[in-house]
Amino acid sequence: MLTIKEVSKQLGLSAYAIRFYEKEGMVEIPRNARGFRDFDERSIDRLKAIAHYRRVGMSLEDIRSILAEFHNHALSTELLEKTKRDLEEQIRNLQETHAYLVKKIKIHRHLAELEAQGLSENERTEAYYDIRRQEGKGEEND
Repeated sequence: MLTIKEVSKQLGLSAYAIRFYEKEGMVEIPRNARGFRDFDERSIDRLKAIAHYRRVGMSLEDIRSILAEFHNHALSTELLEKTKRDLEEQIRNLQETHAYLVKKIKIHRHLAELEAQGLSENERTEAYYDIRRQEGKGEEND
């Protein structure tokens, strides 16, 4: 028998979240003769689905709809495709931010090298704007 702590660790959900989903009727967790949760395959699968859906930002309302309308595949498909589009947009935004950070790291490493070489703050500032102008020219040629 798995404990709530073990299931929590396995699924990356807090015990509080598991209790919340159970209380909200989103998952039914059987109890043993002593009244302890006795997680079965069905309850773990349902919690795993909830964890994935929450991780990608799906609303509790949409998750409830999918779980309550399990056999309404058109509804599930619509909600999952919407979530997938939202996730793809988040990924594009993260990739853009990642590229920005990579550029900024490169610039600041270069400026740190110039500082180590003894260039003044004004000279480093001018070097920064030279780099920015070069970037702008590169974007125009793309």
